[in-house]
Amino acid sequence: MSIIIVNYNTTQLVIDCVNSIYDNTKNINFEIIVVDNNSPDRSIENIKSIFPEIKLILSEKNAGFGAGNNLGNKHAIGKYLFLLNSDTLLLDNAVYEFFKFMQKTPNAGVCGGNLLTKELNPNFSFARFKPNFWLSISELFFNIYPRIRYKNELFYSLEKNIVKINGFICGADYFVTKSIFDKVNGFDEDFFMYFEEVELSYRIENLGYKFYILPHVKIIHFDGGSQNINSKNKKKWIIDSKKMYYKKTNNKFYTITNFIDSITTFRIKLKEKILNN
Repeated sequence: MSIIIVNYNTTQLVIDCVNSIYDNTKNINFEIIVVDNNSPDRSIENIKSIFPEIKLILSEKNAGFGAGNNLGNKHAIGKYLFLLNSDTLLLDNAVYEFFKFMQKTPNAGVCGGNLLTKELNPNFSFARFKPNFWLSISELFFNIYPRIRYKNELFYSLEKNIVKINGFICGADYFVTKSIFDKVNGFDEDFFMYFEEVELSYRIENLGYKFYILPHVKIIHFDGGSQNINSKNKKKWIIDSKKMYYKKTNNKFYTITNFIDSITTFRIKLKEKILNN
């Protein structure tokens, strides 16, 4: 079992995350691989003085989140990969729960848990649908249909039982079979940040594998640990990565979907401007 954590200027978060892994993980052998994406802050190089057993991989460049995980995978020896954000904290024996589920579910390609905010409120954990024309139409109208159908469980599950989803699992806690990850050649490194797990999920689904949420597994996700969550870079990366996703998945409605998304983005920006005035 290999746990991969990509770091970019988040040394203290990585330390806290690793401590949460050791505090909560039982009944399974695992390795922890920390990949540093050429952080300007070099304090990560001292982490082995705290955790001498981890594998620390120092990348010579920052090619993005997906590339960092791909590099970690090259050094991984586990049957499964747990791609875990540096700004997360395990609250229970998540690693073993995911492992146990995947072992008994042959058609499972990826699984994840419920993510929480630091206040322990529901956080974005998964999406019921992958981005597409109809979803963009729905977003234009405030996701009325999905919200009616799934109520408060559009991105977080209140179920007690395991849930199979048709969308994708958040890349903050992406538990995937290594052989499948290798078969699809890992993340597409054209994506610097955002939508890389969506595109990866698209390719894994095309192999016939399913995606599952284990609602009883709880993980805190602080979100945006390596950058300002409201930064202009983040907004631009999201928009550009979404466009790239549409192109790479041969979305037949790419042009009109992109236009609809532009309207939705404009509406959000207008709302933010009004609220800030």
